Amino acid sequence: MTNEKNFSLIVLLLWWIYSPGQVSYNSWTNGYLSISSYGGNTAPDAYTANFSGNGYLNVPYWRLSARLKQPATSADGNYTLPANKISFSPVSASGNASPNGVPTISQIGMPLNVIMQEGQEVFLVPQSNAALYNLPILFFGYYYNLQLKYSVTLAGGSYLGNYPAWTTFSAPIQFTAYDRYNNVIGRMDHLFQFQIGLLSGTPPDSPEMSLKFSAAAMNGLLEFNSTTDYNNGVSASYASALTVRSNTNYQIKMRSLQNTFNSAAGNTLPLDAVKFALVPVNGNNATVYPISLSSLSQLVARGSYTQGSNVYFDINYSTNANDQRFVSAKAADYSTTLQFEIIPQ
Repeated sequence: MTNEKNFSLIVLLLWWIYSPGQVSYNSWTNGYLSISSYGGNTAPDAYTANFSGNGYLNVPYWRLSARLKQPATSADGNYTLPANKISFSPVSASGNASPNGVPTISQIGMPLNVIMQEGQEVFLVPQSNAALYNLPILFFGYYYNLQLKYSVTLAGGSYLGNYPAWTTFSAPIQFTAYDRYNNVIGRMDHLFQFQIGLLSGTPPDSPEMSLKFSAAAMNGLLEFNSTTDYNNGVSASYASALTVRSNTNYQIKMRSLQNTFNSAAGNTLPLDAVKFALVPVNGNNATVYPISLSSLSQLVARGSYTQGSNVYFDINYSTNANDQRFVSAKAADYSTTLQFEIIPQ
């Protein structure tokens, strides 16, 4: 007689199927700044953007913008602060994310100084190089949180002496977070106040320079719509699109904040496939330097004191004829973000 024993091994497989969750945006401010010298002042903890969510998250190429909703005016309405005297600078990036932690300021690709513009949306994060990403393992690392802290600066200069002591200006600024498809993740309005006190010292003889782009040039577009476009190359021009004013000799530099042109599907094109040039107009005697786009800062123009007036440049983009990089590229919209800088010579 034999005894038979049968053993069954039951293997339980647990499958975790992740689908991306929702990211939310909110923010808070410490938006009061007192100015007591001609050197201006900075509030180091003025604005905090907060991104949060639960579970698996993957939001690449997100953006964060600021828009001055109306001019920064005094309480009595008699005085206005120039928008381009207000700027934001990133201070820190912190939070929780699994498995690799949250990205740094440099990994995101945050411009180190963003100047407000009258009536225009400017980008604190033009197109993030690092996704809002979270991959929890079972029940660990389930909560995601990214906090971006910014300082706000009111630039110094002799212009501060134009206002009576103890004049307070209110600047309503709207902040908007977008995903890569330009869908709004979240939007919040905050009020910043700048009080001009009794100014110490004497008005400095400091450089005062400004750059302003026309609305049409804020989003440059090159289109390939036919075989002729690929054979001959394409170009786009924006007339009098860049306005410059400076009380000293100046130079303009520009660079791409991304290393390549990127599509929503993750395809890329090299930056140097696109050429860029400024063209002086209306008696502007600046010297210009055509370039191929790069993530390195490049000189594109030199000019002299503008005598208290605006000077103008056309903006031109172009590609070479029969460039095989475009011929072989997958059909898609490719984009990058360009940063311009004006500094004294």
